[in-house]
Amino acid sequence: MWRIFIFGWVIALAGCGGDEEFAAFVNNVTDKNHAIVSSVETAPTLNQGAANPTIWIHPNDTAQSAIIGTGNGLEVYDLQGNIVDIEPAGNVNALDLRYQFPLNGEASTLIAASNQSDNTLGLYTIHPDTRQLSPIALLTLNQDIKVESLCLYHSPISGQYYAMMLDSEGIVQQWAFIRTSDGSVDARRIRQFNVGSKIKGCVADDEYAHLYIALDTGILKYGAEPEDGTAQMRLENSNTQIACLTLYYAEGQTGYLIAFNQDNNDFLVYQRGNDNQFLGRFRITAANGIDSVENAQGIAVTNAALNNTFKKGLLVAQDANNTDANSNFKLVAWDRVADSLLLVADTTLNPRQIGQANKNNSVKSVQATVETEPVQAWGDAADDIAIWVHPLDTSLSTVIGTQKQGGLNVYDLTGKQLQYLPDGRINNVDLRYHFQLGDDKITVVAASNRTDNSIGLYQVNPLTRELENVAARTIKVGLQNEVYGLCLYQNPLTHQYYVFVNNKNGDVEQWALFDNGKGQVDARQVREFNVGSQTEGCVADDQHGQLYIGEEDVGIWQYNAEPEGGTTRRSVDTTGKDGHLTADVEGLTIYNGGEGNGYLIASSQGNNTFTIYKRTGNNEYIGTFKIKVNDALKIDKVSDSDGIDVINVPLGEAFPYGVFIAQDGWNNNPVAPQNFKLVPWEQIADSFGLDKQVGENPWF
Repeated sequence: MWRIFIFGWVIALAGCGGDEEFAAFVNNVTDKNHAIVSSVETAPTLNQGAANPTIWIHPNDTAQSAIIGTGNGLEVYDLQGNIVDIEPAGNVNALDLRYQFPLNGEASTLIAASNQSDNTLGLYTIHPDTRQLSPIALLTLNQDIKVESLCLYHSPISGQYYAMMLDSEGIVQQWAFIRTSDGSVDARRIRQFNVGSKIKGCVADDEYAHLYIALDTGILKYGAEPEDGTAQMRLENSNTQIACLTLYYAEGQTGYLIAFNQDNNDFLVYQRGNDNQFLGRFRITAANGIDSVENAQGIAVTNAALNNTFKKGLLVAQDANNTDANSNFKLVAWDRVADSLLLVADTTLNPRQIGQANKNNSVKSVQATVETEPVQAWGDAADDIAIWVHPLDTSLSTVIGTQKQGGLNVYDLTGKQLQYLPDGRINNVDLRYHFQLGDDKITVVAASNRTDNSIGLYQVNPLTRELENVAARTIKVGLQNEVYGLCLYQNPLTHQYYVFVNNKNGDVEQWALFDNGKGQVDARQVREFNVGSQTEGCVADDQHGQLYIGEEDVGIWQYNAEPEGGTTRRSVDTTGKDGHLTADVEGLTIYNGGEGNGYLIASSQGNNTFTIYKRTGNNEYIGTFKIKVNDALKIDKVSDSDGIDVINVPLGEAFPYGVFIAQDGWNNNPVAPQNFKLVPWEQIADSFGLDKQVGENPWF
């Protein structure tokens, strides 16, 4: 009831116009260092080396779950803090676990522990009946590093299990677990890079395929797949000494990244998705005979309902400064944290199934054959694309891409930049042909400009292939918190052109375009509605009069594209457990297969894949693909993708059946600002047995 009351207060403040009170309330939650108390503490470790706890969930009786920690080898504790088993594994300084690891024909718990004394990697499993550990293998690996930290990763794309091993000086090694000819477990090194700073810890996200690394100077996020290279993103609000990390998983790819801030002895909380937005901080204080947590060297968390003390999950923190004894672990009821910081306490997700219910277990792979030059700015800059077809020679067609820190780029089909138009923070772009402007029929290009919250309007000059401004004025939209996504629609009967724009609140506006009689294009608003939460990607099916919108954390919706279409909608696919998408849902595009047929394609950003649906009927799901590394052409994979576009018109020898283009959020080989990758359509079509319908030039 307390959480309901808190959220009710938030809703009441927001709903009654109390903007200042609401802002103050939110700032208080975010800025305040909330005091949380432990419920249980474990017995002190048998030596002073306790660190890196992990939580094992019992398969049948969660009350019999256990905390496994490093100390005198590996120590297993029950939920009351008592030691129930000790495995003499040597001077273990790091460990992690994953479920459903194939072992002797059965799905088992895999526990990996790094021995600091001899630099070996010990693999163990745990028996549910006794909660005792048993060794699987002791691997002597040619690591060339002194392992300081370790985390496991189970790929949601390939199903492969990996160990990430890090030394204190910044080197990261990724090892794949393999089966030898005699059936035993071994590991093979497949990736190595240097983060350039002292490393304290790591954690891998098995749904988003991300690797987070704790540094003396903050938190870095990398891709967790072997081919992800060295592109990195630094989390905001983390420019401090981070000692350790953990992940709280919840339904629908939601949840939190939690970090221990060694400078202030407190815990920082970020969203797992949504660019890891900072949510708040807390500390574990002394109460009821249990001292506070200081100098934590390891943390773990689970959403599982365990027993009466931990009904809504458990947070475990190592306490290096345990009063009057060796270090130990403090156990905190998760709902205490959730209530203080207005976080989710979700017990519906089975943590033993994280990464197991692989929605895309038959992911196909294709390769880009062309990539554009990088955009002009580092960070989150490239976003959306639109393909323009040349009226006379389709090999001279272009790719129009947004650079949302500065403007629009135009590229040729080799990826060379032809034009840069510094018109502002342009986010999304779309185009349509045959717009009647005076005596001419032009290609009208629309773009969402976040600098002045407007719709930018351009035409393509067929002689220069460059963009020219045709907007009658600065067409400011009515959306609050700035315009975000955009797509165009043309009514197949009246030939009226429309622009859809949206924002991060889920608001959508529809604007009708018209010739103002002075050789310029103007617009007027004709419709507005709300999707529910943050949206960006959208695409209109002109022939069927339908609008598809991606609600980033939820899924894809189909609306009527006409101004009088109202708010009636149908779900196409979801990010939920029965869906095929992993949040965020980003770019959407339509492949025209002729006679109303074809495919709807979506960017499933959370797991770096793209989903395909039938264009007709109920948009039946067809399959999922990813864009992998093209070693021969030295083009890296596509990951963290935003905008996409596709066309079935032959575009010269390089793209005889058309092309699919995706924004690449992590541009590697070499490391560079973001760009766009071009994939011949026949690669995708042949992978799924789809149409390779050769379309006509849209000018005719």
